[in-house]
Amino acid sequence: MLPPAQVLAHPSVYLCGGGWLFFVAENAVLSENRQVFIDRLGDRGYKSCYGLLSTCSLASVAYGLWRHGPGPRVRTVGPPSLALGSALTCVGLVGAFNLAPALANPMSDDFTGCPLDLKAARAEKPTDVVGLERVTRHPQFWSLGFLGLGCAAMTPFAGTAAAALGFPLVALVNGTHLDSRHRRGMGGSLSVEREAKTSGVPFVALLRGRQ
Repeated sequence: MLPPAQVLAHPSVYLCGGGWLFFVAENAVLSENRQVFIDRLGDRGYKSCYGLLSTCSLASVAYGLWRHGPGPRVRTVGPPSLALGSALTCVGLVGAFNLAPALANPMSDDFTGCPLDLKAARAEKPTDVVGLERVTRHPQFWSLGFLGLGCAAMTPFAGTAAAALGFPLVALVNGTHLDSRHRRGMGGSLSVEREAKTSGVPFVALLRGRQ
């Protein structure tokens, strides 16, 4: 086993880990200062900048794995790790399948031309808590987050773990930042009543008996 300093210095590890850290940071900065950037770059320029930076950060993760492989082996994966990883992966898959939008009815009066009914799982009232929102306010983030945690639990390689752990990192940091923006009425809303019934981190609201 390599010492921690050599593990972190491996190209696969720092390209994957650094790519995710940059992704989290640029998303937080650009979304927090959205109007400032739009005033200076225009709406199209802002979206282009956002997309370019996000693409570069994720390209770093992909290049790290493709060019330098899974990285150094840092541990032995036994049955407990495989069981934990499988359980976490199953949680992520359940969330992903439940998030898949229903097919829209092309014969309905409100058909917009999109084949996916993105309104299928929405609550009728802003204070209602339905579906996966009972588990977390950010089911999209955390479905990927649990898949990443499952992969990280089952791999012995540092580079692969760094790439996989980026998903729960995004879910935690960007989900928390999204809540902060919504509390201030930026890009959405988060009422006191709805926040009291739900949680950003999965299962916290259920375990604390808020519902």
